[in-house]
Amino acid sequence: MIAFQRILDELARLSGILAMILLASATVVVTQMVIWRYFLGASTVWQTEYVIFSTTAAMMLGAPYVLALKGHVGVDILVQAVGGGTQRVFALISGLASLGFVGALAWSGIGFLYEATMKGWTTDTIWALPLWIPFWPIPFAFALMSLQLIAQMIVAIFPGRSAQEGGL
Repeated sequence: MIAFQRILDELARLSGILAMILLASATVVVTQMVIWRYFLGASTVWQTEYVIFSTTAAMMLGAPYVLALKGHVGVDILVQAVGGGTQRVFALISGLASLGFVGALAWSGIGFLYEATMKGWTTDTIWALPLWIPFWPIPFAFALMSLQLIAQMIVAIFPGRSAQEGGL
């Protein structure tokens, strides 16, 4: 379990780095777009689409990293008020609910990615970007989050044997 958790943590870290690069590149492209349009009077072809797709991908790819850091917003006032056994039950319930949600997103993302790839879908713009490019972060990010949630539920069920303590 320790090796599995380390692989997940490394994938989440790499996903976070990619999200950061995409967000930084979108910022550069927006700056370039402003200069092109307002100072040079030139039109932009691919820039708006790139910014939309890269910021959306950055949000999705950043989510597994935030989950690995336990940085997602959670309301835990009730969980903190109850004992250890009930906390594990709450962790399992919330983990299963979250897994159902992100698992459904991963599954539908796989379907969209498959169709976009097999049917040669492209955007309806002059750029005609193949849609598998902006679709791949959906199944990747949500599949990674699903695996992370499974690992977190295992640790919640067996609290004395967490990966950080070296027990699993």
